[in-house]
Amino acid sequence: MSKTKILLPLVGFKVQKHLSIEGQLLNFRTGLLDLSKKPESFRRHVSRLWKLYRHNHNQEQKIYGRIREESFDVNLDENGFFRVEYDLINDYTDQELDKYLKFYFDKSYKEEIKVPSITKESVHNISNTKYMVISDVDDTVLITHATSFLKRIPQTLVRHAFKRKEVSEMSKFYREMKNQGAGFFYVSNSEMNLYWIIKLFLETRKFPLGPIYLRYHKNWRDFLLSNRTEGTEQKKNIHKINRISYLIEKFPSHKFLLIGDSGQKDPYTYEEVAKLYPQNISGVMIRDVSKGKRDAEMLQIKEQLKRMNIPFHIFHDPKEAIRIEKRWYNRRVVKQLTRL
Repeated sequence: MSKTKILLPLVGFKVQKHLSIEGQLLNFRTGLLDLSKKPESFRRHVSRLWKLYRHNHNQEQKIYGRIREESFDVNLDENGFFRVEYDLINDYTDQELDKYLKFYFDKSYKEEIKVPSITKESVHNISNTKYMVISDVDDTVLITHATSFLKRIPQTLVRHAFKRKEVSEMSKFYREMKNQGAGFFYVSNSEMNLYWIIKLFLETRKFPLGPIYLRYHKNWRDFLLSNRTEGTEQKKNIHKINRISYLIEKFPSHKFLLIGDSGQKDPYTYEEVAKLYPQNISGVMIRDVSKGKRDAEMLQIKEQLKRMNIPFHIFHDPKEAIRIEKRWYNRRVVKQLTRL
């Protein structure tokens, strides 16, 4: 199979007529992202992962985007990554956006860039949401054993997207919030190589969909050494803080509920975000995966957030999280009614 240039991933959102999209132009073998076979064989799954971690960044400096008659230039960095902010002339529906948003190598718009099926329908309309949820992925909704290098490798290698385990009943919790009018963003420290697994998992388990923001693609050497590299945890923390800050600044009038787990740095990351944007955070919810071993640390964070009038709760059972969030939601409704 020959290699071709593709956009993986292509993610973003539209709010009113403003479009925010980003992606990465990479060289992959054709057919690599054919996900029509489900469940796929173990051999095919491992082969796909091996190739995804052997990708080559593209050296193009510029490509061109187009939606019907509207067009814009797209500048790429040294890794083939881009982010575009564009104010649309027309207010397209989700279906129109998915159908007509295309990218080209040439300004005459003849040489179209391939967008794999897994990355289609990944630009979401966030215009009519009442509040926002920013959720971690690893061990918050998807069991990955992210804190254990020895457990994470077999989970990643052996379990393809259709068999990955959900944190019990989290999809029900998220659907409850969706019914209340929540919009969703998924912000993870996982690498973009795993985008297809995460998106397929969310679709298969019927989580509300939203933009999935991950870190840069890695090669196999980066993956194997990621837990040994000095400063890695700090870089991960910065990635999440920067990404969440970007989203809050895009929706300054919205409230954000931050959901994560206690296994990594989510409580500290969300505390830092709350310090930066105290008026925009409606609450912080942390799933306890440390079995109470970090209670003292969590109590300290809770006290810090309490001073900023931001609710903080650690939960073990998603049923408990549903009850808590309903109370918070009812309080928000009461506050909105008293302002009218």
